[in-house]
Amino acid sequence: MTLLDILPSLRGTTTSRLDPTVWPVTTHYRHGRITVGGVDLGEVADRFGTPTYVLDEAGLRGAGATISRGFRHAEVLCGTSSLLTGGVARAVAGLRLSLVVHSRHEAVLARRNGVDPDRIVLLIGPGGSGSGPAVTLAAGGVGRIVVDAGVPIDTIGVPERGPHKTIARVHDYRSADALVGRVIDAPALELIGVRCDAAPNPDDIRDRVLTAVAVMCDAYREHRVLMTELHVGISTDGTVIDGASGLGDALENPVEEACIRNRFPRPRIAVDFGDSITGRAAVTVTRVRGVDRTDSGRPVIVEGSAGSAIAVTAGEPVAAAIANRHPLGPTEIFPIVDSRGVMGDHFCSGVVLSQDIRAGDVVALVGRDGRDLLDSAQVVSVAHGRIHQIPAE
Repeated sequence: MTLLDILPSLRGTTTSRLDPTVWPVTTHYRHGRITVGGVDLGEVADRFGTPTYVLDEAGLRGAGATISRGFRHAEVLCGTSSLLTGGVARAVAGLRLSLVVHSRHEAVLARRNGVDPDRIVLLIGPGGSGSGPAVTLAAGGVGRIVVDAGVPIDTIGVPERGPHKTIARVHDYRSADALVGRVIDAPALELIGVRCDAAPNPDDIRDRVLTAVAVMCDAYREHRVLMTELHVGISTDGTVIDGASGLGDALENPVEEACIRNRFPRPRIAVDFGDSITGRAAVTVTRVRGVDRTDSGRPVIVEGSAGSAIAVTAGEPVAAAIANRHPLGPTEIFPIVDSRGVMGDHFCSGVVLSQDIRAGDVVALVGRDGRDLLDSAQVVSVAHGRIHQIPAE
């Protein structure tokens, strides 16, 4: 028991150690313990073991509403980071947003959790989980598919309900013509639009949109194929973007300009913000196995296998806090390694924790995009003090 527990009145004079721009919106301290969605994270670790990936349902809904603001005339496509769960899918369905998936498994999971199949977009890229012979199976049961250059289009079979509604992903004007021609010639595909990807600034959005609309005009002139959808991917690096901050106008204005310039009918617009829906909506909970105080870096060893998650996050900010008790003393910068003690690419440095961290402590980790940092075996969603375990399938 700490002084703050004995004298609760002192708690109001202390400064919160949890950055509200990083942690889920429902994160609070309760008697020295961290809660998310009204649920004690230490209790999550005790009940489900660690590592466990915790989704804040309120945060998911808030993120979906935030990225929709300012894009009232566009379809909002939501993506996830390293894991699509039933909780994320249900949040997307409840907000009547659309969902980007990357495999047949994710498409099935989305449908089971209430996402309208017409609102499911399968993103297929060269070398990705949707490429190769698996495309034939993966493309079933979704509203639209997005194909990139290099995708083996001939492996996509024709479904019983007719050709797949297809979006061609264009990176530049020169390479677009070949991809558009391949899609048009494929009996399993019906070309309905193009996708371009831009940085979150008006100049890049304008350049990419003008190029994409020019590609659509060329397809109509050369092939008599009138495309009706324009998908714009805006890379946010996991940061939740407020649509009212100016990006709405930054997209609408060049669309109007391009259509007037080319005398082309205005297409239906869809905006994909990538992984931002899980930003400030998820926490990875793990238990400390030990602290190697003999090493000059004093690494904290935690349960779980970092795999590719920590490797991707290496060099990026990761917030952390002891979740099951109020820490004592000053803080220190620690590296974190998985239970195998692997350093190298799986080394996560620059994490600030209390100096008194010890084996048995429960630590909550938050990445910038809310991804699962430790390949968690368990996934739960929390809301209003209730925990819901999400099955793997």
